[in-house]
Amino acid sequence: MPAAGASAPSSTPTPAPAAVPAAKSAVGAASPESATSTAPGANNATTAGSAPAAATPPASTQPSPPAPVTAKTPAATPAPATAAKAPTATSTPAANSNVPTPPTYSAPNTQLRYGGYLVFRNLIPSPMLEAQAAQEFNEIVYGAQHANSLYGDNDAHVTRVRSIVDKLIPYSLKWNERAKGWKWDLAVVRSPDIRMYCLPGGKIVVYSGLLDRVRLNDNELGMLIGHEIAHALREHARERLGELQASQLDSSGTIPQLFGLADLGAAPLGIGSRLLEMKYEPTDETEADVIGSDIASRAGFDPRAAVTLWDKLATATRSNRDQGFIYVHPYTPARRQDIIKRLPDMLPLYAKAIGKSVDALPDYAGMGRPRRKPLTD
Repeated sequence: MPAAGASAPSSTPTPAPAAVPAAKSAVGAASPESATSTAPGANNATTAGSAPAAATPPASTQPSPPAPVTAKTPAATPAPATAAKAPTATSTPAANSNVPTPPTYSAPNTQLRYGGYLVFRNLIPSPMLEAQAAQEFNEIVYGAQHANSLYGDNDAHVTRVRSIVDKLIPYSLKWNERAKGWKWDLAVVRSPDIRMYCLPGGKIVVYSGLLDRVRLNDNELGMLIGHEIAHALREHARERLGELQASQLDSSGTIPQLFGLADLGAAPLGIGSRLLEMKYEPTDETEADVIGSDIASRAGFDPRAAVTLWDKLATATRSNRDQGFIYVHPYTPARRQDIIKRLPDMLPLYAKAIGKSVDALPDYAGMGRPRRKPLTD
C-alpha cells in the first residue's frame, strides 16, 4: 500500500531525492524542558530540538516519490504541561546546512541459510532497516512538500505534535540501546487519512485526518504516539519483515532475489514501502501497549486515555478492513480489557509525573482510579 496521502509513481522512473529538499531537523535532541524548536514559517518540513536548514535534494536512482492527497487544516489543541522533570536524552544530532542522504548498510557478502532465529528478526540487520526507513521518510516528506501538503514548522498541527513527541523521547531511550543514536524526525502531512507511523530509527509521520477527524485530546495523542514509538523500539517491523523474507527462501535454503536483491550483502533492500503496509500481530500490540503506556505515563499523559483512544479509533476506522487502524493494530475486547487491567500499574507513574498522589487524580472519562485487588490466600 502506498504511503498515506500519496499516489503511485509514474510508469517512467525519474530520479527522486534521498533527502528532504526543505529544512528538517532532529526531534527530541534534549529533555522536554530544554527542547526548543526553531522553524521558519516558510519551511514545509518539521522538527524539534534543533534549527532547520535548507537543502537541495541530491540525485538518486530511487523511483520518484508518490504524491499525497490533500485535506483541510483544522484548529489544534495545546499539549498538556507536566510537573515532573524528564531525564535528558542522550542523543543530540547536529543541524546541518544540507540534509544528508540516508545511510546504507552493507553486510558481508555471504548468503544466510535457513536455520535458527536468524530467519526472522536477524535476517534484516537493524542498520539496514533504519537506512531504508530514513529513505522512505524522506520520500514521503519530499512528495508532500511538492504537493503543498506538508505542514510548516510553525503550523498548529506541527507544534502540537512536536511538543508531545519531545516529552516522550527521553523516556523511550531505555527500551532500545540504538535509540540513543537515532535522529528523530517528524512530518505532519495534510491528508484525510487516519494514520501515523513511527518508522525504525525514529522517523514519525502523522496524517492530519488523525487529528482532524478523530479529534484526539492530548492524553490520547500522547498514548498513541507512545504506542507507535514502542513498535519501533521493540523492532516489531524488523521481525515481521524477517518472517516474510524467511518464507520466501528458495529450495536451496538461500535468500532469493527478494525485493530485487540476491542476498543481504548487496545494497539496501527496497523494503521501505513495506513498512507503511505493516500489519502487527496481537503479541506486538500487547508489548506496544505496555511499553507505550509506560513511556507516555512517565511523560505526564493519563494512561486511562488509552481506553478512549482505541475506542475512538475503532469507531473511526472499522469500515476500512484493509488498512483501518484497528486492523493494522488488532483491537479486540480482550486487548481492551488488558489495557484496563494494567491501569493500576500505570497510574502511579502518571501521578508522579504531574506531582500528585494517585488518590488526588480526578476521574477520567468516567473512569476512576483502578487499583490492584489485594491477594488472598
